[in-house]
Amino acid sequence: MKIMDRYLLRHFLVPFGYVMTGFCLLAVVLDLFDKFPSFLEAGVGPATVAWYYLNFLFSVNGGAPFIVVVLPIAMFLGSLYALINLGRHNELTAMRASGVSLRRLMGPFLIAGLVGSILGSAAQEVYGPGATQWTKNFARQRLARNPEDAFMIKDHPYHAGVANRLWGIGVFDTRRPGLIRRVKVQQNRPDGSLSEEMFAERAEWLDGAWWFYGLQRRAYDNREEPVGPLSEPAEQPVEMRTLTETPDDFLSEMRYPDLLSSREMFVYLDSHPAISGRLRAQRMVDIHARVATPWACMALILLSVPAGALSDRRHGALRSVGIGIALLFSFYLVLFLGLFLGKCALMAPWLAGWLPDIVFFGVGGVMTWRLR
Repeated sequence: MKIMDRYLLRHFLVPFGYVMTGFCLLAVVLDLFDKFPSFLEAGVGPATVAWYYLNFLFSVNGGAPFIVVVLPIAMFLGSLYALINLGRHNELTAMRASGVSLRRLMGPFLIAGLVGSILGSAAQEVYGPGATQWTKNFARQRLARNPEDAFMIKDHPYHAGVANRLWGIGVFDTRRPGLIRRVKVQQNRPDGSLSEEMFAERAEWLDGAWWFYGLQRRAYDNREEPVGPLSEPAEQPVEMRTLTETPDDFLSEMRYPDLLSSREMFVYLDSHPAISGRLRAQRMVDIHARVATPWACMALILLSVPAGALSDRRHGALRSVGIGIALLFSFYLVLFLGLFLGKCALMAPWLAGWLPDIVFFGVGGVMTWRLR
């Protein structure tokens, strides 16, 4: 690596490190405010707390690991600051005067963005699911005030798309998936209208079928008006062979998607044809958005390079800062727009997830190429 490349990378890595550390410390402190009493009550030592928060930063929470989400922003701000600082001292001008093109000077920043995308993808797919599982297990075993509650999932919906059924599960014990309580099942017609509701105090999976205890039914006509009152609770358990969903289906649904890698999430959807229609499209959008998140590093670096390179003594830093922040907000505006359109089935799931990367790879690439 040339001396110039090392010099540019050093100017980038220092502010990037400060920004990344600041984001991580902020997340840890905010979470510590909530969990500090639990750590004290459980007698958790400082080393264990430190290990918990290392896994916490890499754990998946509804989308991507925290550290992967903030990595593109930190790289963008680090690159923008470095280039503005070099421009203020006319160092970029001096380098260009020595015969080096501005596009060549941007090479180390682009390589850093590529490395950040690769490392972010590896952290998300390789380390993220294990870190998520560890933090959840730690919270259940050491921090839960009532250990029994740690295994209980309450008020969980499950949609069986092919069968046109919606389950409402009041209490689900992950240690005993074959026993569920406060059950409500809505059976819909092929056109989506409600045809029947079933209620039970509890349901058990026995001999390959669900048995409902205290079953009550209510039928609906084509206008979704109830046909008669809700039936009296059945005195004997009723076998429900028409309900083909299994305890494993519920258990897999409830661990989806935070404990799975993106590849496992694709496999999960392929092996569950009951998840179909709009629900499948929404989950495919989430998967593609997760895969695309680390590659925002490269897209945002491409945006920061032309914005930061505009800074010099003549134009000042304010212009670069304004352009950079506008581009950053535009990126996330397109991100949320793509997710909205994808989940409303107005855009293909893969395009919705990758839309900001595709758009700003193009915008940033053109702006970088036009640098002189």
